[in-house]
Amino acid sequence: MKYSSLMGTILAMGLAAPAAAQVTVDETVCGASPGGLWSLVGAGLDTAVKELSPGSTVTYQTSSGGLANVAQVAAGTCALGMANDGDLVFASNGTEPFEEPVEGLTAIAVLYDWAPVWWIARADWADQHGIETLADFAEKQPPTRLVFNRRGLLTSAITEATLEALGVTLEDVESWGGSVQFQASGEQTTLMRDGRVDLLANTLFEGHSSLSQMAAATELRLIEVPDEAAEAVIEQYGLQPWTIPESENPGEGGDVDTVTTSIILFADESLDEEIAYTITRAMIDHSSAMAAVSDAMQRFAPEGMLAQDVLPFHPGAVRAYEEAGLR
Repeated sequence: MKYSSLMGTILAMGLAAPAAAQVTVDETVCGASPGGLWSLVGAGLDTAVKELSPGSTVTYQTSSGGLANVAQVAAGTCALGMANDGDLVFASNGTEPFEEPVEGLTAIAVLYDWAPVWWIARADWADQHGIETLADFAEKQPPTRLVFNRRGLLTSAITEATLEALGVTLEDVESWGGSVQFQASGEQTTLMRDGRVDLLANTLFEGHSSLSQMAAATELRLIEVPDEAAEAVIEQYGLQPWTIPESENPGEGGDVDTVTTSIILFADESLDEEIAYTITRAMIDHSSAMAAVSDAMQRFAPEGMLAQDVLPFHPGAVRAYEEAGLR
């Protein structure tokens, strides 16, 4: 009997041909600290992949963050890594701390892009000096106790570059009678709550508990990032524009324009296409597993996974997006 006749007989009997075997994933993703959001995202990724391909495992490996993860993925220590968009721009361009461009990096998915940069001021300081935007700050040069996030983090680099785009250096701030500190997020909150700083800059999720803690202690004002400064850091760090809505503003005022960073799941181009496909498809088909790991991840949706242009997408990821009608 010819093959076509045999298949016709099978289908006529109501039987289907066996499905292709599902690829099993056993890979490691390099993240950051063991108890932070990235570790929870890693757990969500593992759950999603297991849902699609039982028996699979994605193991979260602690790391010092995005810059280190680029090196570990390039060296093959981890198949997957998490990094800020700015870290990946620096890696691709060979910008310090990279001595030369890191070739072959590809994107799997945007994990989240809703941690905007907040410029938060004490209301009494902002009202006294008439500061509504960073352009006002640059023009009026008020004495300011300013605090950025820790040195060496992308957040502090972005905020410092934002001022530089307006012609303001940290030395300028000090020459105006002010001071500049670099402190971790928790210490920033304490400093603002205790009235020991006038202006802080940090990346935070909308609704973050620190916002309500600061607002309960002192009246706040959000300071807007003017277009020229936003455009400069968007180009330099591969960021995206963002508007903090009035509903999330912890002080008086309406919507406030700023920029936001993205966290991208990436891999080397040598990652097996079926593995990349399966991981991407798992996040698409089981996005609820990603969204469930933390209140901060509730916005996760397949449509947002493509919202980056820092790296080319891995061919396996492209296939998954095309099959899902997302690209």
